[in-house]
Amino acid sequence: MPLTPLDIESKRFRRELLGYNRHEVESFLRACADALSQANLEREELQRAREALLRELEEFRSRERTLVEALASAERLAEERKAQAQREAERIMADARRRAEQLLEQTRQEMVRIEQQIIRMKIERETFENRLNALIDEHRRLLEVRRQEAGIVERLRARTTRPPGPSESHD
Repeated sequence: MPLTPLDIESKRFRRELLGYNRHEVESFLRACADALSQANLEREELQRAREALLRELEEFRSRERTLVEALASAERLAEERKAQAQREAERIMADARRRAEQLLEQTRQEMVRIEQQIIRMKIERETFENRLNALIDEHRRLLEVRRQEAGIVERLRARTTRPPGPSESHD
């Protein structure tokens, strides 16, 4: 039978000639001792359970701190990697822009060189055409002179190979 504080307070012992009934008092004291012993055991068990729960709670808190620190570290690392990737991307873009500008400048210079070469070639062609036309004109003129000379030579031959006629005088 569980003993409560009310049981202890309300317990009344019968009086006998020389005081309380000794057996009832001893029985009640044994019951009180058993109840107190049981209460102490339960209290110790509860204390152990409490301590185990407190240790478990501290372990969970420690794990939580570790997880929070790991998460914070992972976030910092992710931010660092992101910043590093951003810097690398910006460097690559700057290099690409610089290379594109170099290629563009090289292309412009090549275009200027080609345009100058085209102009020189046009001038050379025009000079060549002018010289060729002058040469052709000179050859035509020479051919004309030769034709004229050939005509004169023919007429002279024709005169020298024919017998002199009556109107021609002999010297």
